[in-house]
Amino acid sequence: MANSEAKQILVIEDDEDLNNAYGTILTREGFVVEQVKDGQEGIEILPTFTPDLILLDLRMARMDGVEFLRQANLLENLPETKVIVFTNFDFNDEIQQAFDLGANRYVLKAMVTPKQLAKLVREELDMEEVEAN
Repeated sequence: MANSEAKQILVIEDDEDLNNAYGTILTREGFVVEQVKDGQEGIEILPTFTPDLILLDLRMARMDGVEFLRQANLLENLPETKVIVFTNFDFNDEIQQAFDLGANRYVLKAMVTPKQLAKLVREELDMEEVEAN
């Protein structure tokens, strides 16, 4: 896949190790990946980076995932962007708020392997599975 055709992914994750792991996995799968550590940085990057999909942590210190979605919904360049809420917390109120604000899927981090992460992203983007070498 040429970079001009590559799908763009924004990873918003405050755990540095997980952020790096997700970025590495998705880059190896051929995606163009931008990584930020909280919702505020996510909002700040959106004017210059229009992702096809956002991998969004819910619980972050400076701006959480729900507030990120509230603010992102005010932007005009995100109408087709898919959002996977990716968290280790199973708080129904926050998850419901995320869905109400446009999240497409909710996944517990602890339940997903690196290979499954790539598959989830491809599924959400309606991409065919491609066998990696």
